[in-house]
Amino acid sequence: MLQPFSFNAVLRPSTRSSPTHYPEPEQELPELGIEQAAALVDHLADGPIETVGSSITVRTFQTADGVAADHDVPVLADEDIREVEFGLKGVPRDQWDARLGAILDAWLHGRERDNGFGGENSYEAKERWDRWWTRYVREHRTDKGTGVVVVHGAILALMLPEACTHEITPDFALTDIQSNAGIVEAHLNPNGTLACAEWNVGPATGVGVPVASAP
Repeated sequence: MLQPFSFNAVLRPSTRSSPTHYPEPEQELPELGIEQAAALVDHLADGPIETVGSSITVRTFQTADGVAADHDVPVLADEDIREVEFGLKGVPRDQWDARLGAILDAWLHGRERDNGFGGENSYEAKERWDRWWTRYVREHRTDKGTGVVVVHGAILALMLPEACTHEITPDFALTDIQSNAGIVEAHLNPNGTLACAEWNVGPATGVGVPVASAP
């Protein structure tokens, strides 16, 4: 964990984010997800966890709850950091990855951001993320310990390149899309800027991909 200032933000996708149009029938963590959530608890066991946040889905809340229980803090769930509401109705399941990849590629490279492709568009997702981020910074920028926020892969890939002070290129975000158990380690500075250092850290290994522009 980074320790130079006041706060360490660890943001990670849920152990299974189903990219269908929201709202959707809620699903609990599958067996693999439970194992991944347990690995996250072990990985963060010795950290100075002060706060734990989550999106509102059952799976993310379950993932966050293990960390929160281990450090005797509550889980604060927030609807504004739910997954991007992709419109995949009528798209065959075996075409989802290609469809989502094409949408994310367009948005991250500044194309068709006002096009929701049958779902939420990039500006709408950013509006709610920014609303959450403003609150989060206001409430936690002077914290001394670590904050854990359990969110989803697509919204992280879209929003962190803009939030991080160290450059995360669209190609980097697309190539190293967060795995179901991956962690982004970042430092929240008192002025509200976010310094991202490590990308897609595996809880079982503690190894991730360094953000190239980070010192």
